[in-house]
Amino acid sequence: MPLKEEEVKRVPESPGVYLFKGDKNEVLYVGKAKNLRRRLQTYLRADLPYKTQVLLAKTKSFETIVTRSEKEALVLEANLIKKHRPRYNVILRDDKAYPLLRLSVQEKFPGLTVVRRKRKDKALYFGPYPSAGAVRQTLKFLTRLFPVRRCSNAEFRRRERPCLYHQIGRCPAPCVGLIGEEEYRQIVEGAISFLKGQTRQVLKRLEAEMREAAEKLEFERAAAIRDRLQAIQKTVESQAVNLAEEIDLDVFALAREREKVSGVVLFIRAGALLGKKSFHLSRTNGDEEVLYATLIQQFYDEGKYIPDEVLLPCEPEGRELLEEWLSELGDKKVRLKVPKRGIRKELVQMALKNAREALAARLAGERPFEELAEELVARLRLRHFPRRVEGVDISNIQGELPVGVVVSFLDGAPDKEYYRRYHIKTVTGPDDYAMIYETVKRHLKHAVEEDRLPDLMLIDGGKGQLQAALAAAEELNLKDKVDFVALAKERQGEGEKIYLPQRKNPLTLARHSELLRFLQRVRDEAHRFALASHRKRRSKAAFRSVLEEIPGVGPKRKQTLLKHFGSLENIARASEEEIASLPGFNRKLAAQIKKHLAQTEFRHEHL
Repeated sequence: MPLKEEEVKRVPESPGVYLFKGDKNEVLYVGKAKNLRRRLQTYLRADLPYKTQVLLAKTKSFETIVTRSEKEALVLEANLIKKHRPRYNVILRDDKAYPLLRLSVQEKFPGLTVVRRKRKDKALYFGPYPSAGAVRQTLKFLTRLFPVRRCSNAEFRRRERPCLYHQIGRCPAPCVGLIGEEEYRQIVEGAISFLKGQTRQVLKRLEAEMREAAEKLEFERAAAIRDRLQAIQKTVESQAVNLAEEIDLDVFALAREREKVSGVVLFIRAGALLGKKSFHLSRTNGDEEVLYATLIQQFYDEGKYIPDEVLLPCEPEGRELLEEWLSELGDKKVRLKVPKRGIRKELVQMALKNAREALAARLAGERPFEELAEELVARLRLRHFPRRVEGVDISNIQGELPVGVVVSFLDGAPDKEYYRRYHIKTVTGPDDYAMIYETVKRHLKHAVEEDRLPDLMLIDGGKGQLQAALAAAEELNLKDKVDFVALAKERQGEGEKIYLPQRKNPLTLARHSELLRFLQRVRDEAHRFALASHRKRRSKAAFRSVLEEIPGVGPKRKQTLLKHFGSLENIARASEEEIASLPGFNRKLAAQIKKHLAQTEFRHEHL
């Protein structure tokens, strides 16, 4: 046992974080404590839960990090879990930032944009929305009622004529002076009221404006305002939840069956339900109070919108500490509540029902990854339990502009944070083996630096590609630390073949084998990512090659055009005025660029 009483006695009685490590110095578990010595002493008891006993059996050493306060320990624990993703910690499988609407009210003519992070500035933020589709739908509806500009500040400053949004009635074109500051501010105030859920005030204001327009015999304007009124009324009537008070709430609930836990969060903004988001917790361990504390800690990472209240079915462990941490992050008083009655209790019940449905759907269509991983170990003769599986592929056309990619799967699910692409530097001509060698070698070097080696690398190809990958690993002395297999595509109806380093002949699995389907899924995702990466590289190369033929367009101007327009099609569609307004350009050069593109055949490929 790695924890010896004499060693634990030397640990300070201070707040901090402790790390349990395995035989390869990998981090197995990260925990925080108000008193490190007392917390570690609890692991010396004989009556520990079975899962904790398994963790301690695999732990070969431990490390402690002392912090100045319990709150510092909370933040450090979250950062270390995010960095190491330890096998025995609960991991939130949906910890991305959701989209927000940002209204730059500090500007003369405020603009409305979609962002993923809340900055500490004077702008107003609304949301988060459960998906990009939801925020686009809100933005589309909002700008139809209250046409606030959506362009960037740079575009706003250089525009000389109204954009397409003005032509379809979605922007009053303050960029070219077609609306005054006071009149535009009224539109902005209407948008703010609507986004805050103050629909009664918005309806009263619009009714007054409609009567005023009718009295002045401005019937076309009165009809437009009437349409706005009806659209808002329809939206309010369809709202499933509408609290009497204009408050922001997040409502969490979890549903659990053995070690599988799914959950939902309901987003309520200004008293109205915006939508929900489902998520999963992996490698769950501990009581409900611990799970909810871990969920809150991982969900509200830096930059996420934090509401006034968070509603839960039970009180999380360390509630007061979590409230203090959230209040500091949100720059306001934040409460964690377990409602006993009323509409808040009904919201928690609604969240619990949705969580149970999410778990049922997950269990119906998913075999536990642990079982699949154990089968992979047995059938492929692996030395390492394949929690992190990475797929390798390359893409090129006759050796031109080759790209190597690596996609990453953690516990059976894509982990896109660790997808990587590599522009091949050392290979000339169509040499797949050399490209695989370079890709694997560069990737493993980075993985060592990041302390994040994969357990299994799946190479797209046959024996030759597998040998190239093994040669790269051997050169880095990593051949024993990572398992390798190759998956070759089916030919002549023989089935897909799996090549293993220690086996002469390839392994063939049944077509409908779940193990084979998982390997195919990793391989196909690597192939998709490789094609997209190669297409993007070709597109940029084509962009540069066409522009190089235009006299007067040097590297700096090419970069400006690429940054602003993104594609040749966009330049071709742009006006001479828009090109001429860019830094370092003028009317003469803009006319020359337009003329050259009109005479040049090109095709821009969309990713």
